[in-house]
Amino acid sequence: MKITKHKKTRKYMSFYINNFGFREPLLVLIDGSFCYAAYKVRLQIAAQLKKYFQCEVKPIVTACIITETDNLGAGFVGTSQLLKTFLVHRCGHEKRPLDGSSCIKAMTQTCHYIVATQDRALQEWVRSNPGIPLFYLHNNSVPTLVQPSEAHRQAATDGQKNRVGMRAIDQTTIHAMKVKEGLVAPDDVERKKKKKLKNPNPLSCKKSKKKKILSVRLIETQNKPSVDGDEKITTKKARKRVKLPKHVVEHLKQTTQT
Repeated sequence: MKITKHKKTRKYMSFYINNFGFREPLLVLIDGSFCYAAYKVRLQIAAQLKKYFQCEVKPIVTACIITETDNLGAGFVGTSQLLKTFLVHRCGHEKRPLDGSSCIKAMTQTCHYIVATQDRALQEWVRSNPGIPLFYLHNNSVPTLVQPSEAHRQAATDGQKNRVGMRAIDQTTIHAMKVKEGLVAPDDVERKKKKKLKNPNPLSCKKSKKKKILSVRLIETQNKPSVDGDEKITTKKARKRVKLPKHVVEHLKQTTQT
């Protein structure tokens, strides 16, 4: 294998390691189409992957991929047996198996996998979804790691901006601190209008009509002469009735009779 190909492989994988969190050992998710192409040319998949990436690599499959290959018929018996030699990861579709492509799409949403496939439709899906390296056999014989697509590079750029850039809430907090220390003039929106001192409400200062009527009636009663000719007005106090106990009342009756 040429040295330039090793350099490209390290460059591409460093891109995914730095931007999407890939770590060793690298997990290569193999589907039936890739395994069938490797089986035809007698390619030792595990050995070639380790040699190609020059690090620890684990080829893995799922139960859905094995089931799909088993259902293809007698022509894929060798491919199915080869798939069963790899580590089987749980995909969660054991009760209701999916086709290989759908299972791979679901698996790549939860973990970092390098997808190894010869399926053209699945390859296009991988290129359009950031953070998923694509690995295939060029001309069905040469192992090749595909260069990151434009969608992958754009997602990496956006991720770097989010990590390096400042959040909106942080910018607001820093600006408020600068305004408080007098380093920056406050914005027009942030300026608070000072409340002007206003005179009290004249309606609230008026006496209530009820009090006025009571005062007028009081003056009229004071000026009205009394029946006995006395100008002073006397007000009778209400007598309080005291209820005597029954035995006291009987005792008083007896004393009055005697």
